Amino acid sequence: MSDEKAKSAVEVIHPPNKLRARVGPGTKGMDPQLLAKAEEAVVKVQNSIDFAAQVAPDLAKIATALQHISKREEQQKHLEAMFQVVHDLRGGGTSFGYPLVTQIGSLLCKYIEHREDADDGEIDVIRAHVDALRAVVLSKLKGDGGAIGQEIVKGLHKIVLSQVPPTE
Repeated sequence: MSDEKAKSAVEVIHPPNKLRARVGPGTKGMDPQLLAKAEEAVVKVQNSIDFAAQVAPDLAKIATALQHISKREEQQKHLEAMFQVVHDLRGGGTSFGYPLVTQIGSLLCKYIEHREDADDGEIDVIRAHVDALRAVVLSKLKGDGGAIGQEIVKGLHKIVLSQVPPTE
């Protein structure tokens, strides 16, 4: 195929760059002072919100789901309900200064995703994650949790990897 035929066979569409249109051409990134001001505002919001109080209803829903799962009552339904609540919780963890909530929540979601039921050993794994989430939130363990927080995440990660294929 000649170059001319190839050119006519393909049409390249360049979508409008709405961000560039708003910021303007020739801008080399965000003003560092504006970025610092934005980060300061984020920290101010993080410090003004009591994350533990904010997520208390979510922790109660997770505990209720775990009770039903432990009693073998409609396990699939309650695993799905737990997944949704933990998924939302993990999404807000890092935003509010609790990256351990995000890490532990991500591990729990990975563990229960696509699971239809749970035996005693699997329930123990789920319970360990739920207990870790509660401990982090209720003790207001912000940041990476130090050495203990990282050991908890590392241990939970090993458990999940031993039972969930790495491709999932």
